[in-house]
Amino acid sequence: MLRKFTLLALIFSLALTACNGTPARKTAPLEASGIIEAPEITIAPEVGGVVAEIFVSEGDSVKAGDPLFRLQNDLLEAQYRQAQAAVGAAQAALEAAKTSRDLAQADLEAAQAGVEAAQAQYDLTLQDARAAEEPDRAEMWKEDPPAEFDLPLWYFTRQEKLQAAQDEVRQAQEALEAERRNYQSALDASNAAEVRAAEERLVKAQAAFRVAQSLMEREISQKNKEDISDYVQTLYDSAKAELDAAQLDYDQLLSTQAAQDLREARARLSVAQERYELALDRLEALQTGADSPDVRAASAAVRQAQAGVAQAQAGLSQAEAAVTQAEKGLAEAQAALDAAQVQRDKLTLSASADGVITTRSIEVGEVLQPGVGALTLARLTDLSVTVYLPENRYGEISLGQAATLRVDSFPEETFPAKVVAISDRAEYTPRNVQTKEERVNTVYAVKLSIAESGGKLKPGMPADVTFKGP
Repeated sequence: MLRKFTLLALIFSLALTACNGTPARKTAPLEASGIIEAPEITIAPEVGGVVAEIFVSEGDSVKAGDPLFRLQNDLLEAQYRQAQAAVGAAQAALEAAKTSRDLAQADLEAAQAGVEAAQAQYDLTLQDARAAEEPDRAEMWKEDPPAEFDLPLWYFTRQEKLQAAQDEVRQAQEALEAERRNYQSALDASNAAEVRAAEERLVKAQAAFRVAQSLMEREISQKNKEDISDYVQTLYDSAKAELDAAQLDYDQLLSTQAAQDLREARARLSVAQERYELALDRLEALQTGADSPDVRAASAAVRQAQAGVAQAQAGLSQAEAAVTQAEKGLAEAQAALDAAQVQRDKLTLSASADGVITTRSIEVGEVLQPGVGALTLARLTDLSVTVYLPENRYGEISLGQAATLRVDSFPEETFPAKVVAISDRAEYTPRNVQTKEERVNTVYAVKLSIAESGGKLKPGMPADVTFKGP
């Protein structure tokens, strides 16, 4: 509503002026002068070091990303090389862990194949054993038990018979061990050594006589028969004489109590040994079919192969855990290398924006501490100019108002500008800036941003600004 009222008042004022025939007073364009400025960036390193190279001088124009100077820091370089070596070692460890994992996987597959082969062999062995057992099972139903048995042979189960046979083998073995101890006790008697010597002589004489007797019984060809027969007869006679002498010597010792005890111990030992052998024979006779030694061996092979699979699986799990650990180690080493690279990259400082180097306070060989300014960069992409207007023209300016700018270096060109800030506080007129108006006591600062000039405008250039109407 206020806007409409103002517009009507303006139209009314213009119309009244026209009717009166009085020409409207023309206001002179608002002009001011100032110095082109650019935001300045202080270039300071994050890490310290010795200045190794400087790539710019004062007044040089640079683009964003251009290197400005480089520092040398032996500690950071050493840390970077150490991190590189750690990454290499971690990569080698990972490759070794992967190789071990592949080998463990191959071992597992081989173990699994071994289980399959062992199981197949077990099945085949069991099949053959059962086929061989079938006639014996059929015969058992026909066989009559000993007269001393009141129950038929089929009465007890196979497992009961096997258990009984195993118990008999164990008892027979225990009895055999007892008789061996008894025999040893008999040997330890006072004159048992003499008896033992006679026994050894007798058994050797018997062995020699058997050989000589076999020679006598062989048919000899007629040619040279006399020579061979005479020698064989001599061997036989010698063996027979030794046998008779050994037997006589042994018989003479039998009258002693020690000899009788030793003879009885030998007899008991022989009986115990035979009992044990018969018990084993009986047990083996019952171990047919699934209980046969071949089947049991095949079953043991299956269990052993299965144990191999379990062991291979454990090895694979360990290998996979080692790979995971190696991958973690590589990631940590790579992170350390990345961190070292970041620190190393900080040794070379680059321009963060397009601009001009306004100051340079370093030289090659200087030691530069972190945070100490080395260069000053004026950013050319954000040029501005600040002008000062007298209080009586302050009301003619508004934010966003357009203006044109001229510089002495390009007198025929104008550059667009725009008001971006108006001071709300009066100040004294700066001595280096004057307007075309008469100098007054107080002024207001007005800041204008300058549009892209294609690099023609530089910080420090004096410029004249002409404001356009609102």
